[in-house]
Amino acid sequence: MSISNRSNQRGVALLTATIFLALAMLILAYMASRVVTQNSHVTRYVQFTDCFQGLESAYAMCVVDLENGNDGMIGLGAYDPFDGGTFTLPDFDAADIAPVQVPNMPNVQFMAVVEDWDDDGLDNNGDGSVDGDEENWVYTLHLLANNAGVQRRAEVVVKATDVNVWRNAIFGGTGQSGGLINGNVSVHGSVHLLGTNIVPGGLAVAAIDLSGASLIHNNYTGLDVGLRSRIPALPQRTWNGETVETLNAKLRVKRGLVGMSGNSEVGEPDVAGNAWKETMDGTFINDGWTGNSVIDDGDRGDPKAVFSDNGWDEMYELGDKVSLPVFSDPWRDPLTGNTVLNPITGVNYTHEEYFATLASTPYTGDITINAKTTNFFYNATRPADTNPANRLPTDDYILFNCATNLLEIHGQVQIEGNVSFTGQGSDKSINYTGRGALLVNGDVSIETDLLAVNANGTIVNSFPAANCLGIMASNNMDVGMTSQLKIMGAFYAQNRIRSQKQTTVLGTFVSDYFDMGTNVPDIYQVPTLAENLPYGMIGAYPILTFLQLSWRELGVDV
Repeated sequence: MSISNRSNQRGVALLTATIFLALAMLILAYMASRVVTQNSHVTRYVQFTDCFQGLESAYAMCVVDLENGNDGMIGLGAYDPFDGGTFTLPDFDAADIAPVQVPNMPNVQFMAVVEDWDDDGLDNNGDGSVDGDEENWVYTLHLLANNAGVQRRAEVVVKATDVNVWRNAIFGGTGQSGGLINGNVSVHGSVHLLGTNIVPGGLAVAAIDLSGASLIHNNYTGLDVGLRSRIPALPQRTWNGETVETLNAKLRVKRGLVGMSGNSEVGEPDVAGNAWKETMDGTFINDGWTGNSVIDDGDRGDPKAVFSDNGWDEMYELGDKVSLPVFSDPWRDPLTGNTVLNPITGVNYTHEEYFATLASTPYTGDITINAKTTNFFYNATRPADTNPANRLPTDDYILFNCATNLLEIHGQVQIEGNVSFTGQGSDKSINYTGRGALLVNGDVSIETDLLAVNANGTIVNSFPAANCLGIMASNNMDVGMTSQLKIMGAFYAQNRIRSQKQTTVLGTFVSDYFDMGTNVPDIYQVPTLAENLPYGMIGAYPILTFLQLSWRELGVDV
C-alpha cells in the first residue's frame, strides 16, 4: 500500500471518529438535557402535588374552625377579604397575610376564606330568594395553597347541620344495662340515643323497643289542631317533586339494638299527593335491629317497617361529637359554644356554677305549684321582697296565681329541693307565660297540663319564641303520670325521665334514661325550640357537622 493510500485511510478514519464523537456528544447533550427537563418536570409535579396537600389542610382547618363556632378564616393576618364592600381573595405576595405552613412541608403554605350564603346578599341557590332560609348554614370555602411559587385554588361548598341535643324529640345518654328507652312511645321527630352503658347482644339490650303501636314519624299527623296552633308551622321542602312539610327527622343509635315488634314503624311509606313527608330523612344504627318485625339475615337484621331515605343499614356517623350534657360540664355560650373562665378558681365555670351566677339567690326547699289551691311567688334577684306587685323587668322570678291557674316565669331560678306541679281533683290545667329556665337540684314531677299562652291571653304561636319554660333536674323527672295531660317545654333530667301515661308533649326530652310504660305517650318535636331555649338551659350550644356539597379547583398557576 502506498503512503498516499495510508494517508487517505487515516483521514477517513479520523473524520469517521470525529463524526461519531460529535454524534455521541450530541446524544449525551440531548440525554442530559432530557434528564434535566424530566427532573424539572418531576420537581414541578411534586411541587404541584404537594401543593394540593395545602388545599386539603386548608379545608380541614377551616371546617374545624367553623365547627368550633368561629369564622373559618385561616392564615389571613390583617387582610380583610370584604374590605370596601367588594369580596377579593388574598395573594401570597401580599404583605399583610399570615399563611399557615403544612406540618413537615416547610415550603407549602395555605389560607382559607369563607363566604356565608346566609348574609352575602346573593341568591346563591337560584331559588329566587336572596339570603333565604335554604341558604342558612351554607358556606363557600375558598382554599388557597402555595408551594415554592406553585399555586392552586379550590372552591368548596359545605352545609352545616346542628346536632345539638335539643335538635331532637328525644335525646338519650348512657342508658342502663337493660336498654335506654324502656316501654312504648310515639315520637314525631328525631331520636338520638348514645347507649354507652348498654351491654352488647340479645333482646334485653334493645335501645328502643318499638312494640305495639309505637312509632317514629317525620310529620305532625295526629296532632291536635288546638295544640298545633300554639307552635310554628313546620318547614317545607321539595321531595319527589312535591312541596311537603317535614320535621327532617333522623334516628341515630350509637350503641344498642333497635327492637321492632307488632305494628311498630320507623317512618312511613311515601304517599303522593299529600302535604307532608312520610319517610325519615335518615337512620344511623351501629348494632342493628331485632324483634319479631325484623328478618334475621345473619348480620344486622332487616326490619320490615323502616322507611328511610338512606335505607336501614347506615352506621352511626357522628363519632364522639355529641354526648349527654351534665351539670359538671363546662358552661358553653348558646351562640358560640365558648367557655367562661371563673376568675376566682382560675378554671372554667361548670354549667351549674355559671347558672348560679345568673340565678342570683337559690330557693331553698321544695316547691309545689298546685292548681286552684296555693299561690306562689319567689324573686331570685331580690328574695327579701315577697310582694309580686313590686317585681321589676330585670328580676328573675316565679309567680303562680291559683285563681287563674297562670304561671309567670322570667329569667333563671335555681331551686335547692324538689319541684312538683299538681292538680286539684279534675282541675289539672296550668298555663304559663314568659321565658325562664329552672335548675332543680332534686326531682321534678309534672302532673298537670303545662301549656304556653301569650301575655294577652291568646294561644296562637305562643310557643316557643314568645313563651318557653325549660326545666332541668339533677336527678329524676316524672312527666304525665296521669292520663291525657298536655305539656310543652324543654325538659332535662340528669338521671331518668318517666312518662307512663297517654301524655302529649310538645318539645324535647333530654335524659340519661327513659321509662315510657305501656300507654304510649306522644312526643312532638318543635324544631324552633333549639333556637328559642331560655338562657341557661344545659347543652344549648351549637354542635355542627359539615356535609361537602361540591368541590372544584380553580385558577391553577404553575
